[in-house]
Amino acid sequence: MHFNRHVPQRSLFPLPNPAHIILGLVLMIALVDGGTAQENGEKTGLYEISTIVVDGNETISAKELLAQLQTKQTPGTLSKFLHGINDRLGRKNEYFDPVKFTEDLHRLHKHYRDRGFNMVRIDTSLTFDDEEGVIEISILVTEGYRAIVDTIMYAGIANVPDFVHDDMESSPHITSGDPYDAALLEAEVARVRLILWNAGYPNCEYVRDRSFATLRTSTGNYSVLLTFDLGKRYVFGEIHVTNEDTLRDDITDDIVFSQLDYKPDDFYNYSSRISSERNLNRVGIFDQARIETDVPPNDSPSIFVASRISVRPKDKHELAPELLISDENNAFNLGTGLGYTNRNFLGGARTFSARLRFRTQTIREFPNYFGLNTTAISNGELTFEMLQPYIFTNKIKGNWTFSLIRDKQLPYRQDIVRNTFGFTDRFAEFTTGYLDWTLELVNLSRNQSFTGDTNDADFRQQLDQLEQQSKNTQFNSILSFTIQRDKSNDLFRPSDGFIHTATIEEAGLLPLLLKNALPQNLPFTQFYRISLLGRWYFDMTDNRYSILGLKLKAGFEEKYGETRSDSTRSIPQTHRFYAGGGGSIRGWQSRDLSATGDPQFGGNVAFEGSMELRMNILQSLRDDFLDKIWIVTFLDFGNVWGQARNLQLRDVAIATGIGFRYDTFFGPFRIDYGLRVYNPAARSSQQWITERSFWGQTFKEGILHFGIGHAF
Repeated sequence: MHFNRHVPQRSLFPLPNPAHIILGLVLMIALVDGGTAQENGEKTGLYEISTIVVDGNETISAKELLAQLQTKQTPGTLSKFLHGINDRLGRKNEYFDPVKFTEDLHRLHKHYRDRGFNMVRIDTSLTFDDEEGVIEISILVTEGYRAIVDTIMYAGIANVPDFVHDDMESSPHITSGDPYDAALLEAEVARVRLILWNAGYPNCEYVRDRSFATLRTSTGNYSVLLTFDLGKRYVFGEIHVTNEDTLRDDITDDIVFSQLDYKPDDFYNYSSRISSERNLNRVGIFDQARIETDVPPNDSPSIFVASRISVRPKDKHELAPELLISDENNAFNLGTGLGYTNRNFLGGARTFSARLRFRTQTIREFPNYFGLNTTAISNGELTFEMLQPYIFTNKIKGNWTFSLIRDKQLPYRQDIVRNTFGFTDRFAEFTTGYLDWTLELVNLSRNQSFTGDTNDADFRQQLDQLEQQSKNTQFNSILSFTIQRDKSNDLFRPSDGFIHTATIEEAGLLPLLLKNALPQNLPFTQFYRISLLGRWYFDMTDNRYSILGLKLKAGFEEKYGETRSDSTRSIPQTHRFYAGGGGSIRGWQSRDLSATGDPQFGGNVAFEGSMELRMNILQSLRDDFLDKIWIVTFLDFGNVWGQARNLQLRDVAIATGIGFRYDTFFGPFRIDYGLRVYNPAARSSQQWITERSFWGQTFKEGILHFGIGHAF
């Protein structure tokens, strides 16, 4: 996309600096006639580039400027060594080419002009070392005045609905008073075209020949005119559906139409077409769905845009064994299962599934996984689920889940009957809300062989509460609402953006209202729970070589109402906070960290965070196997506490370590090795890593974690 420039008194694109041309010719003569021969591979008579330094730049970073250059600094010793072993490893030496460097200077001038610096001056200093055969390059930038956009006008947009002008005035990429930036002007053109496409003008075009960015020598600023050709306004016409699998006659047109965000006679909307295609591919019964539109040319008498929708349904019935690998509960779980799926169950694009699954963290306990006097941690589950893709609108989806669960942890075993009704609503493009109502009966049995520090008051209290829970079946009615804003750029391997999640839960209100109707021996607990989670991702190199990930998590829960002072009624173990494990503080095993009491019982207050640097160290090889390898360094901190009053900074545990990732189609396979930097539970003279022997204690006590997907 290009902008024509009107420059009244001087050219906006000045001729190359004569000094640079002369410098280039002199360098060529010097290098050809008098260069010191350097025996380095097949290169002789050339100067190796030891350093490239940029100085004087204030607005544009040196990193961004160096990225514009073809001239590169020679690699380090390790990279050279690897390249000497194999051409596919490391990088070769970089030698000075005066012709290429002269082109680089032109490129830098253009980059600055595109950012509004029309008076920029770029000087160079070249230092030759004939004995070593190297050259040092210094680039000194004097940016000068940066032009701003005095006015920006839009031509050709007339007789359009009022909302078009409202949308154009909302969140422009560049406006009057902003610094001139050609890239932002290109983005603004794309934004306006999308607005017009969504307003019924699919043939709208940007007219380059009648669009200008005029530099006024009187002010040194720009006046911008962007011209568009609207074309006719169109409406959606007939919609034709093609079922690519003729054996699936149960896939009716009504199923497809229910997922469309437009209908015949609606004004054409490009975004509605894209979102409709996305809806069809998310519904769960199609392998692939495509929507193509036929827009008549402007000279056609028709204003109707026909839609052709082709869908390829998945198999209606599917019975498949499963191999389960997960990091549920922040620990590596291995298991197996058998699943049945019925797609388009009773019509309406519903999906019914049944799953029988078993997973464990302690394979050595085979076969007595669920015995009360074992150290096994395992889970067996039979689940039936119904997914309804359309409730009131195609933006709201529902699900019903019924589960029978036997969950074995170290201190206890739980038998759970759980029934959940859930609703999902897509509030906006990046924002989704989840509403769940869970009814469950929990029968808890204590592991009598589990013993801890009986001198610890918190542990004794937790053990007493566990004993009380094991005497009665507990009834839980839990309402949960979650809102999530996801602006990350990749589901499995994000390198940019963020994910913010907030959840609030309430338990006990419904059984309180129905108290008289419930059996007297069916105790319930009133409590509320709030949790916040933020994840942020930054590409430190603009090419996914080095990615920084950050995570912060906080949670709080507390009993309320008449159960607040009742010590026999506890917050369910399934709704406590736990710390430690592959997705938490990685210097500890799963559920092995707590500031109060035994960590196996969890806590009611949680705070933790992580910083992780992910480096794709073999990216330059462009090898289908090796460039999927990542090396990770991380720092984790946090803990859980029994009550908010117990929260103390000195209880925050710290861990660090190194990890390995290998990208697969279902997400990266993960191995992490975590070391304890600060252990608040250790005696005072052994808490910090500097107070312990590294190999004999810190390294030996390190924890190895496995998992699928990144830690966050």
